[in-house]
Amino acid sequence: MRIQWPKWALAILFLVDGTGFGLWAAHVPVFKQSLHLGNGDLSRVLLSLVGGAIITMPLMGHLIERFGSRTVVRIAAILYVAMLAGLAQASSFGLLVMFAMLYGGAKGALDVSVNAQAIAVEQHYGRSSMSLLQGCWSLGGLIGAGMTSVLLKHGVPLRWNLSMGAIVLGVAVLAVLPLLVSEERRPHHRKTRFVCPDVSLLRLALIAFFGLFAEGAIGDWAAVYLRSNMGASLSLAAAGYATYAIAMASGRFSGDWLTRRFSDKAILMGSGLLIAIGFGCTLVSHSLVVAIFGLVLTGVGVANIVPVIMVLAGRNKKMGAGPAISALSTIGYFGFLAGPPLIGWLAVMVGLGWALGMIVVAGLIVAAGPVLLSMKKEESVEVSV
Repeated sequence: MRIQWPKWALAILFLVDGTGFGLWAAHVPVFKQSLHLGNGDLSRVLLSLVGGAIITMPLMGHLIERFGSRTVVRIAAILYVAMLAGLAQASSFGLLVMFAMLYGGAKGALDVSVNAQAIAVEQHYGRSSMSLLQGCWSLGGLIGAGMTSVLLKHGVPLRWNLSMGAIVLGVAVLAVLPLLVSEERRPHHRKTRFVCPDVSLLRLALIAFFGLFAEGAIGDWAAVYLRSNMGASLSLAAAGYATYAIAMASGRFSGDWLTRRFSDKAILMGSGLLIAIGFGCTLVSHSLVVAIFGLVLTGVGVANIVPVIMVLAGRNKKMGAGPAISALSTIGYFGFLAGPPLIGWLAVMVGLGWALGMIVVAGLIVAAGPVLLSMKKEESVEVSV
């Protein structure tokens, strides 16, 4: 059987993306402790990350349409690894804010471009691989968090952790970038037409926003919660996030099996309920074991929201698969990046435990998503530019 090199090269890039975020997420409580940051200061750091992504993500659709996802992915992946190395140099609050913004910009560019490349790979081979690719992202998060937990337990400094991680990821990126596919692009005309997303796509984007809101908030705050509110050690807090990442990766790798046996709406409803129930258990429990078990349920719930939503968006016939995926990614990943600073602001006012209750609310909104998807679909509108 012929090896599908572009698909596996893209899987490595999803793995790199997830590993980098796992390294960042597991080091958030380390930054908080080493730089003596309060919840308000940490929320400003996370907001700067969102700001960087807001700048780059809306540009990606245009750049991908003009130059192709392969070119954009190549640049974004290199910048992503470089900015991860930059975070290792953040020895003050100001530097951390600056490098978090640069890292967020690179991550936003990579998130949108790898999903657009995933559509190109699916078109190239004529079969879906989104669940596998998203599973590689989750596996990367596990690797990043697990590696951080081990290194912290053995006293390896933060700067060395992130620097070594960036070097390893950089080598992987350079090895696979030549293997990506070049998709067919529409001819570039001086006079173009802009297609407004139809109501059905906006409803999908709403579900994606809250699903990724929960995923992003858990990524940046779960380890902090285990450390600050439940008294876990730094290494055990990182291990708690790693356990969550294991559950999420397992759920995504089983995504193709689930979609063959259950409807998309049933998967979304079950996913939202698992998030609400699982993270609710984490918040109300006084036992670290029960709290981590709640994270396991939450990880399973988060797992298949993005793959299902991306496939549904790819079926959009009004905008076309590429622009629809780009628009959905921008809105959804904005939720992924906006959730953490919002949780930080709420934590200053009502405490971290109550603020994290927003994740339970997000899960309930995702569970209600099938009702929104059942509503009558509107036609998209074409506007001359």
